[in-house]
Amino acid sequence: MAINITNYFKRYAWACEEVDAQIWRTTFTTEQEAEFDLYVMLGEEFVHFAVSPFLSKLEPEQQGRVYKALLALNQQMRLVYFGLDEEADINLLAELPVRGFSYPQFEMVMNALLHYTQTLARDLGRIANEPNFRSPLLSNQP
Repeated sequence: MAINITNYFKRYAWACEEVDAQIWRTTFTTEQEAEFDLYVMLGEEFVHFAVSPFLSKLEPEQQGRVYKALLALNQQMRLVYFGLDEEADINLLAELPVRGFSYPQFEMVMNALLHYTQTLARDLGRIANEPNFRSPLLSNQP
């Protein structure tokens, strides 16, 4: 059975565009009115999802506290994780196997990406830009 990502986005009630062969993009806005791009790439073995960039490349003085927060969050989150791309942007990522992939899995990943973006974007931006900010989402901050 072929996976039709365009139809999955339609069923999810979101518009998308196919930006390259097997790569789709959509844009969404959080309650704080921050805008994010979300990509879905259909690979041979996995369906890859990315909110990219979640945070743009950090200055050296920001990296330590943000990376420490991301590592802690990666231990707490389910289904998704943070990673760095080749431009050193921070992305929120997920992937599921192509085998057995269906709309319920698409919806589950989309909901997780939206939830964590909504929940974490503001605090991670503040951790990056306000050295004394302590997020209530992270109990073991320096």
